[in-house]
Amino acid sequence: MRRLGVVGAGTMGAGIAQVAAQSGFDVLLYDVDPEALARALGRVESDLQRQAARGRIPDAQVAEVLGRITTTTSLGDFAAADFVIEAAPEDLELKRRLFERLDRLCREDVVLATNTSSLSVTQIGALAGRADRVVGMHFFNPVPAMRLVEVVGGDASGEAALQATVSLAEAMGKVPVRVRDTPGFIVNRVARPFTGEALRLLGDQVATAAQIDRIARLACGFRMGPFELMDLVGMDINFAVHRSVYEQFFGDPRFRPHPLQERMVKAGRLGRKTGQGWYRYREGRALDGPAPAQHSLAPTPRLPEIRNVAVLGDADLADLAARAGYRMVDCCADADLVVLGDPALLVGRQPAPGVVVLIEASTRSTTELATQVVNPARVVGYGGIPRVSRRELVEVAPGLRTDPAATATAVRFFHSLGRDTEVVTDSPGLVAARLLACLINEAAFALQEGIATAEAIDTAMQLGLNYPLGPLEWADELGPDKVLAVLEGLQRETGEERYRPAPYLRKRVLAGMPLRG
Repeated sequence: MRRLGVVGAGTMGAGIAQVAAQSGFDVLLYDVDPEALARALGRVESDLQRQAARGRIPDAQVAEVLGRITTTTSLGDFAAADFVIEAAPEDLELKRRLFERLDRLCREDVVLATNTSSLSVTQIGALAGRADRVVGMHFFNPVPAMRLVEVVGGDASGEAALQATVSLAEAMGKVPVRVRDTPGFIVNRVARPFTGEALRLLGDQVATAAQIDRIARLACGFRMGPFELMDLVGMDINFAVHRSVYEQFFGDPRFRPHPLQERMVKAGRLGRKTGQGWYRYREGRALDGPAPAQHSLAPTPRLPEIRNVAVLGDADLADLAARAGYRMVDCCADADLVVLGDPALLVGRQPAPGVVVLIEASTRSTTELATQVVNPARVVGYGGIPRVSRRELVEVAPGLRTDPAATATAVRFFHSLGRDTEVVTDSPGLVAARLLACLINEAAFALQEGIATAEAIDTAMQLGLNYPLGPLEWADELGPDKVLAVLEGLQRETGEERYRPAPYLRKRVLAGMPLRG
């Protein structure tokens, strides 16, 4: 395999052509528009020159790579191609017609791959005489930088064609993952809750966009918050993908778009490209956004009014409190402040009425938990999924009857432990646990349906979206039982079917087994 055909000279087509040429392949780049071909070569040359300026490639390699790319406006030239990758616009009928023509023009042994990100590979190849050679080969943007390639098998895709696609991806320096043909494949399907649930959190006024982004970054470890991501990708694209996946799943509530998406698109607030989205931008630079961490760099002193602290059910948090200078006690009656890492620990324990009680509130609301305490006004919920020791920021959630002074004490206490805080509205899952539980649940549905292996799902999410952990690995670290409890708490409180736990998740919890392995 030496000669690679690429159909479409847009951003993705140009990127695929560049990577193939840099990997030693001769590339035939096709487009109906000669100006599009010229722009594509210009983009490739500019990127190669940047690489050379940074010392990543020798100067002489710029001309060498460009010399391997030949452009054409005649699809008939693809008769000489050994492998074809289609990167035309996301229009099903356009792609179907292209594959019908390519099937007639190319040799019978040539694999025909589509770079579609959201359309059915099975439908795209339906008009091809030999649908067994039609596969999906989904690259990620920008192609030269992103290592992931989803290799998608349609209903008729042959194993030989899929293996050839895996080999080509590896020869191009990419990491291929095998996936069955399903709406959104792995990444665009499993990632839907990251922005979808963030929009619901905002719509329900649990937190502001900046708070949600800050929590996603500092509590979960994401490199970018969901609203920052929507601004980067473009609200029009985000809304279109949400709507496409929702329609392809026949209205499953897990994928339902949010009215806020349509409102932003109609208002022309598309993100960075229009200078205004969830945040404001000037010349591509953000003028506002989530604040960085503060207290992890400079913890505040120990609270003078609190000497004795009882921490039950969270050894890591107890260690943080001890290192901050608090005297640890085992009995709630002796404590100036009580922290309960598990709501079940409330049973049989009643601190003095004036003592502030911090309760981990990821599975039930603070208001509900406070009904079990003598003085609900002194109860404050906090986010403990992920554990406080693993995050730079803690959500603080006062209940409906919580005294503002108790909330202020909770905030100051976490600051003294070197943790930033965000005060959010009382709601099961708060922000961090809710985002993670919904992501994990969707990954569990995908695994249950045989869309891909657990390893492929985790690899795809880490390489495709720079997640700190794959969602299934994350579930095993957090505890599948805790993830299930968050989802059940959300479903119980909201009554929404979108939070129904995947049967695979529920069964693994019942069996006491991790989600991976």
